[in-house]
Amino acid sequence: MSKIIELNKLRDQTDLKIIGKDNIPKDYPSVIISNHNRLLDIIYLPLAFDEDIISLVSARLVFKQDLERLYYLRKYLNAFPIEAHGGKIYSELGLKNASRFLDKGISTSIFPEGAYIDDQEHVYKGRTGAARVLFNTLQRGNYAYFLPVSIDIKSNSELDTYKPSKDDKVIITVNEPILPNSYYKSFCTADLPEERNIVLHDMTDRGMKQIAESLGREYVDEYIELNPKGNVMFPDGEKIDAIEAQKEELIQKYDKHLKTLRLTLSKDICLNNSKN
Repeated sequence: MSKIIELNKLRDQTDLKIIGKDNIPKDYPSVIISNHNRLLDIIYLPLAFDEDIISLVSARLVFKQDLERLYYLRKYLNAFPIEAHGGKIYSELGLKNASRFLDKGISTSIFPEGAYIDDQEHVYKGRTGAARVLFNTLQRGNYAYFLPVSIDIKSNSELDTYKPSKDDKVIITVNEPILPNSYYKSFCTADLPEERNIVLHDMTDRGMKQIAESLGREYVDEYIELNPKGNVMFPDGEKIDAIEAQKEELIQKYDKHLKTLRLTLSKDICLNNSKN
């Protein structure tokens, strides 16, 4: 189901300023990256776009059986889960499935910093999941842009609230898109995994530095420290120990759910975007 109607209502009741909207590419989808300082960032970021997009967010948000929070996520987001605490297999399942949205012409958003912290003076080094999503799509012969977007919620000081307020003041800046061509060429011609990883970081760093500059903040070439959960959150809300979750039957169960969710979202969004 399209989120456009509810997002339009939210636009009307929010003190919102969107800068650089003309920078949003029209010919191909984008992997949208952004800074992250509030949980509310995930709700407000889609307001910059006139079409439904996919929001790649923590599996803890999508699967945890918090009914009030799920109400807001389902109202405003086409949320797709990324599991960062189950090891490489689970994170790759999320990223590979997410890249398939781009194949359908659907833009996806992700927060490369990986967590939100109360720091209005800095933008931190991004992890490479967004670049991997983009390169997975390029490998299949499809195209997408790398689009850095800055978000600044000036009024709401609550880190963990997910409820939009009419008192919120939000500034979203769409920066110039980054063409991935030269990065992808370097990635494909690299001989070693370490060299390919450098390319992924180079493109990600460039985007995060653009975000920092547009916000007037200092870029910090260090990761935000994450707190390992040691478990995998499954679609029914069950937490399974990360070691136990490496069993093949559990991996297949998780992957099957992601594929079903991806196909459902893709079908609905393609239908709705074609009407707009």
